[in-house]
Amino acid sequence: MRNRSRWLRLAAVAWCFAVVARAEERGAAETQPAAEAAEERSAPATPEVAKPTGKGRAQLTEVVVEAKKPLSAASSDEIREKDYELRPHATVMEILNSIPGLVVAQHQGGGKAPQWLIRGFDADHGTDVAVFVDSMPINLPTHAHGQGYADVNFIIPETVERFQLFKGPYFTQFGDFANTGALNFITKEEFTENFALAEGGYFGTQRYVLGASPKLPWAKTLLAAQAFSTNGPFVNPQHYWRYNGFAKITLNPTPESNFWIDGTVYDGDWDGSGQIPLRVVQQGSLVTNPETTPATTRPFGRFDSIDPTEGGSTDRENLDVHYTYTPTAQDVWSFQAYASRYKLQLFSDFTFFRDTGLRFTRLSNGDICDTTHGDCGGSDNYIPGDGIEQNDQREIYGGKANYTHYWALLDRPVQSQVEVDTNNNHINVALHRQVQRQRFYTINQLAVQEDTVSAWMQHQIFLTDWLRLETGLRGDVFFFNGSDNLPASVTTQPNCDPASGPRCDRNFTAVRIAGNSTNSIVSPKLNLVITPMPDTDIYLNYGNGFHSNDARNVLLAKAHPQQAGNVSSALAQSTGYELGARTRQFDRVDLATALWLLDLSDELIFSGDTGEASLPAGATRRWGIDFETRCQFTDWLFLDYDLSYADPRFRTGENPGGAIPLAPIILMNGGLTTEFGSGFSAALRLRYLGDRPANETRTLTAPGFTLLDLLGKYRWRNVEADLSFLNLTNTDWREAQFDDQSCVRSEVGGGDCALHSPGKQGTSSSNAGVTDIHFTPGNPFWIRGGLAVYF
Repeated sequence: MRNRSRWLRLAAVAWCFAVVARAEERGAAETQPAAEAAEERSAPATPEVAKPTGKGRAQLTEVVVEAKKPLSAASSDEIREKDYELRPHATVMEILNSIPGLVVAQHQGGGKAPQWLIRGFDADHGTDVAVFVDSMPINLPTHAHGQGYADVNFIIPETVERFQLFKGPYFTQFGDFANTGALNFITKEEFTENFALAEGGYFGTQRYVLGASPKLPWAKTLLAAQAFSTNGPFVNPQHYWRYNGFAKITLNPTPESNFWIDGTVYDGDWDGSGQIPLRVVQQGSLVTNPETTPATTRPFGRFDSIDPTEGGSTDRENLDVHYTYTPTAQDVWSFQAYASRYKLQLFSDFTFFRDTGLRFTRLSNGDICDTTHGDCGGSDNYIPGDGIEQNDQREIYGGKANYTHYWALLDRPVQSQVEVDTNNNHINVALHRQVQRQRFYTINQLAVQEDTVSAWMQHQIFLTDWLRLETGLRGDVFFFNGSDNLPASVTTQPNCDPASGPRCDRNFTAVRIAGNSTNSIVSPKLNLVITPMPDTDIYLNYGNGFHSNDARNVLLAKAHPQQAGNVSSALAQSTGYELGARTRQFDRVDLATALWLLDLSDELIFSGDTGEASLPAGATRRWGIDFETRCQFTDWLFLDYDLSYADPRFRTGENPGGAIPLAPIILMNGGLTTEFGSGFSAALRLRYLGDRPANETRTLTAPGFTLLDLLGKYRWRNVEADLSFLNLTNTDWREAQFDDQSCVRSEVGGGDCALHSPGKQGTSSSNAGVTDIHFTPGNPFWIRGGLAVYF
């Protein structure tokens, strides 16, 4: 597997580091007991709370206090490691599915960024939800596969201390992609215990993690390495391998300052079973050659594939530096700088024979023959040729500078912040047509420089002991610059009529994209927090948000507006409102509810799969209700339950009042948790996604699912064992679903799959394939177990 040995070496280095550090700790411990005993004998009767330093300052003993920051919206929350440790959390995907009001779904092999479903949005791979790790932006603009692509597979679950969840566009610190809100992963400074973990389960699933925090007198350290693999339940195994490394060091150069630097390395490689049409699964068989008598068929089930050559590979490296300086109790300066290198090569086939018809055949020697280039010896072993290859290589760099000042206005406390951010992406992106990972045509290929400069100011005013006002204003400026890298020999016909000939099919027509554009947007925010009684807050929120469009569509709109979907702006703006409340009662019950509304100016996005704008388009409105509860019945029994409801509809466009395809309507998450003092704990978890329309007219439905998981763990001294029974009821469910048009082999030549030029080219534009639900199945019942040793 590509670069596998590199990551194995990384894991070995991390392990050696941990072992050496542990040996040093033991050696140091052996020399200290006598000195510690003497110190105990001479210790004063009163506790020592401070020691004078040479500068006249007091060196205080470190005291760690954990508390949640004051919230600005009822639907916002902070989820700590303890909140999800008894939920499935072997992968970041599993952790994300435990967050209130969020469902993430994986399709096509496991190595891609997930689909994000939140607040009535199928946010694709991240278009309308902003994702950060330690405030470093993860969403990738102008991505080969999808705008705002947010791949979090580089995160090792054990390194996450907590999540900060912000729902809605009400928060000044978040800009691009934060229409539904933002999620910030906060990593640990150190492990409380060094550990080695091994997990395994059905489908060849394996995971190995090493974590260590070598003790240094002047800093906190964290080292972690992970190796993960699975084949999934598929007929054609995923062969998914993922390698991760993470290192972090935190120190205080002076009593007034804090500094930390961390680095991440990640590499993934997989094969994808793909999205399969429901009609073929229901038939139970796939016709591979209808020309024989009888037709040649093979059994076809929900875990099968039509084009088993899908999949891809990706890697990412991050370097992130933070510095905070607090010269006085009223002033805080903080700075961040980051740099990343990213690469993705992705092979997909969503439509099979729809666009290429009977163009490609496999010869007896295994070679692929293109019938448009000559005689293929009469071979009728036709193979699907609608594959695409998406390539993305980029360097990312950016940073921010923040100043916070605490002061008083008419004797009322005020916190003021001002910040300047920059995010810069140097991108090489391409879309190719391929058949079984062999390229045969290039649709677009260009270099893009996309730079963003942002500035914002926010004031938090404590008007009374029970009334808090937050006002903010944010400005963002985008600079798009693209250079076409298609060879000069490639002909382009972006506005051709497919009826005039087979070569004018837009699926085989390259598009040159180049130019530059500058766009800006201003986003006001306003939040009011009322505390009518202790432990109860009422929130009123208003804010504007936005997501940027793919630079390819922004530049394409200038030369070929029809292909760009007649996009009116490079930035789709949202306006959000929310009324909510949060309370804690009897020290045992937490309740939160929110009523919200969000208007979006346009749903139009650029499709990296086709190289043009993706319809439907139009302004939309979503409103909904969020509800959360946490209850501690006894010292050992806990309940949590989350419900999110949304009503997403188009306001304008071809079908005002129509459904927004695949937008989630009802999400539920909950469970019972038991924790006994004997070291044993267990949880029963439920996750629910309701049915949702797959198209605007609601004639196709994407069925939902209900999943039950049973988890348990037991710790004895320094050994901990865990066992998980996932999808306990063995539910047949669809993890990801799409409304698409495709053609399988038996359909080619007639009806919706009539050939443009029989035996040679793709289908005509008026016969664009059979409309159907295409889906990736979720895992059936499976068992996973693990053993961790702490040292």
